[in-house]
Amino acid sequence: MRVSRTVTRTALLLLVCGTVSCGRKTQLHAPDDVLPETITDLKASNTSDGIELSWSRPTTYADGSRMNDLGGFVIERADGTDLLKPFRPLVTLEVTDRDRFRQIKHFRQIDRDTNQGWEYSYRVVSFTLDRYFSEPSNIVTVERASANEEKHAPLPTPRG
Repeated sequence: MRVSRTVTRTALLLLVCGTVSCGRKTQLHAPDDVLPETITDLKASNTSDGIELSWSRPTTYADGSRMNDLGGFVIERADGTDLLKPFRPLVTLEVTDRDRFRQIKHFRQIDRDTNQGWEYSYRVVSFTLDRYFSEPSNIVTVERASANEEKHAPLPTPRG
């Protein structure tokens, strides 16, 4: 009887110690804290191939801590300047340079599926490997110009 109590106590002690020592060892974070920071520098311009979008890589989470698990970006587009029109996903770009010493700092994407004279609005959402999505970026709106159309200053008005 004495041996079985000792065995039972030992087994119970191992169970308690094993349960306490397993699991996450770092500080827990609320899901809102591990969202990627919002992109604020989205830019759009006309090129001969289409509308080029460019933005900087997010480097921190919403709580300000350093982010090292950027998974990619979803580029969204709405036709026209009416902000009530829904944005639709245009393309998803996966980020594959996480383990590289020198990571890409600025990203570019060309939207080739555009019509001359039409206006398009764009925004970008970034996400982590665990699929935590950031808030949408700033919205940029651009009119697709003709490939051979040159932008120049207006002609001076004659004084009479």
